[in-house]
Amino acid sequence: MKDDRPSSILDNPTLYEGTYLEFLGFKLITWKEGYTKLEMPVRGEHRNTVGYLHGGVIASLLDIAGAVAGSFGVSEEFVSVTINLNCNYMSPHKAKTVIAEGELIRRTTSLFFAQAKIWDPENSRLCATAIGTSRFRSIGFRSAIVAGNINSTQFYSILCCRSNYFLCYLG
Repeated sequence: MKDDRPSSILDNPTLYEGTYLEFLGFKLITWKEGYTKLEMPVRGEHRNTVGYLHGGVIASLLDIAGAVAGSFGVSEEFVSVTINLNCNYMSPHKAKTVIAEGELIRRTTSLFFAQAKIWDPENSRLCATAIGTSRFRSIGFRSAIVAGNINSTQFYSILCCRSNYFLCYLG
């Protein structure tokens, strides 16, 4: 991966303004074959009524981490769509930052299987895990270039997290 990759997969504001992905505000820290690491500052609106990181936010980060890990190097003509996500919540997350790690387990021609973990870095605590199955779905990359004003000389992989599409720089 080149050093000039964006610090965040949300660096194209025309695609993310007002979306859930912009709301989350995570950054892509590491992305390589079969592995990804995301980091997100936890804001008050990410927390539940008792002050812990909300379970829905945790599930979203687990889903995204798995999707990004499983999609490294995949043609930009495809999106990954989650078809199953099984989350296990083990400990409340209390820190000001959350770390999500995703790991590819297996990839076939149309599916991939990934696992993900949520960490509380201040307490070195594993808070949640997930295993997910995602499906590759063909899309027209040219329409994404036009819609997102993406420079066609750059390489991107378009991923799908539920109904929200986001772009990851392949560098």
